[in-house]
Amino acid sequence: MFFCERGGDAWVQGFAEDKPSGGVVEMKELQGVDTVILEVVESGKKRGLLRLRETPFRVAGGGQPGDRGTLEGEDFRARVLDCRKHEGGSLVEVLFERGTPREGLSVRAVPDLEARELYSRMHSGEHILSRVLENRFEGLHVYKVAIGEEDSSVSFTYPGEISWDILLEAEEEARQIISRDLPVTVRDLPLEEARELPSLKANWDRIEDSCIRVVEIPEFDCIACSGSHVSSTSEVGELFITGYNGSAPEWSLKFCLQGSRKEREYGRIVRRLLRHLGCPSEKLESVILKMQEEKEDLSKVVGKVRNYLVFPWEVEPLNEESSLHWICLAGVPRDLAAPEVKRRISTYPKDSVLALLPEEGETSGFLLARGEESSLDCRKLLKHPELAARGGGAPEWVSGVTRCGNPESWKNALREMQKSSSGEI
Repeated sequence: MFFCERGGDAWVQGFAEDKPSGGVVEMKELQGVDTVILEVVESGKKRGLLRLRETPFRVAGGGQPGDRGTLEGEDFRARVLDCRKHEGGSLVEVLFERGTPREGLSVRAVPDLEARELYSRMHSGEHILSRVLENRFEGLHVYKVAIGEEDSSVSFTYPGEISWDILLEAEEEARQIISRDLPVTVRDLPLEEARELPSLKANWDRIEDSCIRVVEIPEFDCIACSGSHVSSTSEVGELFITGYNGSAPEWSLKFCLQGSRKEREYGRIVRRLLRHLGCPSEKLESVILKMQEEKEDLSKVVGKVRNYLVFPWEVEPLNEESSLHWICLAGVPRDLAAPEVKRRISTYPKDSVLALLPEEGETSGFLLARGEESSLDCRKLLKHPELAARGGGAPEWVSGVTRCGNPESWKNALREMQKSSSGEI
């Protein structure tokens, strides 16, 4: 994704070949453009940056990535990954597929119009959703957007609390705007003329060019933006908010344009949950919130009880200098065992501590740690073939699951490590 500040982009006038398209795609762009590589700015083994004499690729801007596509010439082919603004016009970032680029090479440049169309739909959808949010909630300000293919994000400030009720109302209003099939116009205006537009949103202190690009949905939204857009709101598709994050005043949300598909996907998940929980759909949210409260209460109780637990540790020597403290506790949660393991290695800094936590089925959880005066690298034990362990951590502490719940196998593996001169199993 490409990030930018909303309302602050301006297209640089003077490079007609770099002009981004709006809702209308010129016929020559459908067929591609014959051009020449003017400069090989960077060239690695697989990637490079090229400057072309003229280009059909739209530059990144307005929160939208640059165009993708292909370059093809004699004994040369490259995939265009991005197009970015440059003082000499624009640069294309390419992935070499055949041959090497050279200055003066004639190539045919063909943009990926399907990708551009998707970005255009996403970008226009973002404009509509952002304007709805700013119109509905006083003090809400959208300041950054990131346009992607699968989903896009909107970052905004708002002093109050954001909730699903608020966002679902905004989503519904945005969908109504989309369904009205309103025209989306894109104009390049001289700076002074643009300033006279009373409803134009722009970050004027960031605009240095004499011409800016204005995207407008009449009587609804008017903003300075260098991204590409559809020609009518009905082309946007089924806007669907997938989630939100943050706390006052910083918030962000994500949305996609596959509303029907997402609703079916979420519906399948909800029906499974209703079956497991045995409650009607209208009570699902309250039931889950109640379960979360009960979990928090239980965690507090466990935290208090933890101080009174005494685990029946077994201790066996590993070598002349250190010992292994081990225990096998079926059904005990890892969160309950972890503090006891920490206390053990603090009390016995030269020793190692192993907690096996057998679960239902063939797997067991495990915790393995060593004191600060021990040289054991706990991570290496994960590679032992007999333990069939998966997990991660640091040299002094690892955790995960294992198909070997036999304490003797673990003790033997630890002894092997201690005896190995190289420290490898």
